[in-house]
Amino acid sequence: MTEIADWLATLEAMDADIAQHLTMSDIDPEKLAQQLHDRKTLLDEIAASTQAPNHPQWSEALVRTKTLIDTLEEQKADAAKRLLQQRKGKQSVQLYKKFQ
Repeated sequence: MTEIADWLATLEAMDADIAQHLTMSDIDPEKLAQQLHDRKTLLDEIAASTQAPNHPQWSEALVRTKTLIDTLEEQKADAAKRLLQQRKGKQSVQLYKKFQ
């Protein structure tokens, strides 16, 4: 196997780990941040390589990247929605206590 093929196989394994982590009900943000950092580092190595990536594997990696970004955007939107609901609930409790 070439170095690029090894990197792409590692990237595929990383993507599987990240996808699994994102399906958990209680996401560890520090672990997710580290996984995403490691993934970016590997992508930087691939981009800096003098070898051209294998077209089918590279295309699959790009599709996984798009899917990962979409999933992260959904998680971000859900977290923002939950935070907004929590803040409204907290304000309601404060208003209720004010009139007690």
